[in-house]
Amino acid sequence: MNPTTPAPSLCSRHRLPDNADGTSARIFRLEPYHFTRNLPPDIRDKLKDIFASWSDDAYTEARVQEIIDQAPDSLGIRIMAYRFYFYRRRSGDAARWALACLDWLSARLELPADWRHVTPDMADFTEWHAFPRLWLQSLTAYAYNLARLQRMDESLAALAKVEELDPSGRLGAASLREVFIAPDPSAGMVFPKSFEA
Repeated sequence: MNPTTPAPSLCSRHRLPDNADGTSARIFRLEPYHFTRNLPPDIRDKLKDIFASWSDDAYTEARVQEIIDQAPDSLGIRIMAYRFYFYRRRSGDAARWALACLDWLSARLELPADWRHVTPDMADFTEWHAFPRLWLQSLTAYAYNLARLQRMDESLAALAKVEELDPSGRLGAASLREVFIAPDPSAGMVFPKSFEA
């Protein structure tokens, strides 16, 4: 993976790439969504245990599953599951949880269940409010993980939808698309991994 290429991690502050003239792109002010603050204390304790035991794959995944079973309908839990599998480089599972976040947000925003049917007039995607922003980030994360799995047609379709809903390019979908279609795979992040599924 090219260390200069940002990878989508839900709920992180996103900085745009530098401008063509060498000046730094501005950081947009975000309406904050601190998903861990919306979790019960016992779940936060389990998260600390997961971080402390990160090298033990079986144990940490079992703890993640305990948390999912405890609160499966929580957006915070879905984000936590996405981030766990994303950082484990298990892109199939990460893509599934990115879609789970998208499903939750679509229901709250009263958007179509199928992201392909969402249009710019259905939600205020021009302002950087928490739920529309997280919806776009979830779709970007989904596209990123599909690309890692070499499912390029699906990935590029998802990125095209992000570009349609975010014409100002704040999420950097156009930059990701350029990486995904680059002729030299060593210049990007799309590598087949034997341990990914």
